[in-house]
Amino acid sequence: MAAVDVSVSSELSPQKAWALASDLGRFDEWLTIFGGWRSEVPDEIEVGTCVSSLIKVKGFRNTIHWHVTRYDEPKVIEMVGRGRPGIRIALTLCVRAEDKGSTFQVVADLSGGLLNTRVGNLVAKVIESDVRRSVTNLAALR
Repeated sequence: MAAVDVSVSSELSPQKAWALASDLGRFDEWLTIFGGWRSEVPDEIEVGTCVSSLIKVKGFRNTIHWHVTRYDEPKVIEMVGRGRPGIRIALTLCVRAEDKGSTFQVVADLSGGLLNTRVGNLVAKVIESDVRRSVTNLAALR
């Protein structure tokens, strides 16, 4: 399994940070590996919500079918996604209040198929820069 854990501080209030982080309709504005929704996008998220999206990583494309496994407003969204060939992504997005704003944290655990081999560690290193850029983009939204 490969893992990526990135945190970025923002001057946004925790309420505004949560509103941005939990708005599936705005994922295309900040998530660099996001290739668009492949299913209807609900206005509200809750445990059990299912959506599908295209993920693009260094020229590779995969449709991921997401299932929300944890939703603790205004702190945490956890989604588990499955794609081909046996790829599994556990994505956790956290918003924490800070003295002057908030912190966004994204943790991605990648497993399945070749990701359970040494290739998984290489993929994690490649994806880490994408995740860091994505979280920085999210922190810069208004």
